[in-house]
Amino acid sequence: MRRRLPVLDPATRCPLTVLGGFLGAGKTTLLNRLLTGASGRYAVLVNDFGAINVDAGLVADHDGKTLRLTNGCVCCSLADGFLDTLMRVLAEPEPFDHMVIEASGVGDPGAIADIARVEPGLVLHAVIVLADAERLPALVADARLGDTIVRQIRAADLLVLNKCDLVDPSGLSASREVLVSLRPGVPLVETVDAALPQAILAPDTVSSRGGDDGGFPIAEAAHETDFARILYRRVGAFDRERLARALSALPPSLLRLKGCLRLGDRPETHLLQMVGRRWTLTPLQALPDGRIELVGISTGHPGSGDAVASLLDRALLRAEPPILQGDVHRCA
Repeated sequence: MRRRLPVLDPATRCPLTVLGGFLGAGKTTLLNRLLTGASGRYAVLVNDFGAINVDAGLVADHDGKTLRLTNGCVCCSLADGFLDTLMRVLAEPEPFDHMVIEASGVGDPGAIADIARVEPGLVLHAVIVLADAERLPALVADARLGDTIVRQIRAADLLVLNKCDLVDPSGLSASREVLVSLRPGVPLVETVDAALPQAILAPDTVSSRGGDDGGFPIAEAAHETDFARILYRRVGAFDRERLARALSALPPSLLRLKGCLRLGDRPETHLLQMVGRRWTLTPLQALPDGRIELVGISTGHPGSGDAVASLLDRALLRAEPPILQGDVHRCA
């Protein structure tokens, strides 16, 4: 009989991020970038398809643990060994702030993400899928590999088109069109050497008492990618249904949004976590002070901060004077 983890309070559930993408897309490079210099404790499970788990030895040093899975693809072998690993991670005396699973290059990140739907100690943070800008069109067209690539892309909450320096403008446009056609509406960011801000994974909670950094560090952008920080502060509370609609309508240039807010039908403060198109709301113990503080990362498109602020303002229960208008701070 399959063992079940104990039911935990929502605020204590460990966020799970799954990194997916075909062989050579840059998953381990991205993982190292996100972990290097990051705060918090991370449990990292690296699943390499093969007898020897090479990628686990390449993961950067960090405060958590790297757990090796050498018995094939995680999504194809959800057996006692993998569940035992999860049990050990979630039973650690000092809880982890975040769990990251780097999927095998031929694995299905969506199937791995389903773990968070059945294990009560986990909550799905995001599925981030990388694609190789130089090889993507050919891989999708390959009769043997195409189905695997398409399945990976369609599981994504955030798409990362990597190795953009290796293709000319027409090749980059072709790869971009493939991703948009397979996963329309999902945020897409183009990178070199998988250079995403560390804050994509940042576990720290935004302060509900002020301070515009909010514990939300922005990594220096590489190449010509121009990330921007969006800051949204208001007094009041959101209508739950209107907030859900606003979050669904946020522009694809927004990669990450997090912070503290109140809902009109609930007295407690809630923590919003959003990556790509996936978001969660978790009740917190903090006493409400009527302040909404959200910070985000966008790809720096002109007007992205104003667009986000406008959509969120429509979800407010009442029009209160803003503490600070939605703003954009350049990070690159």
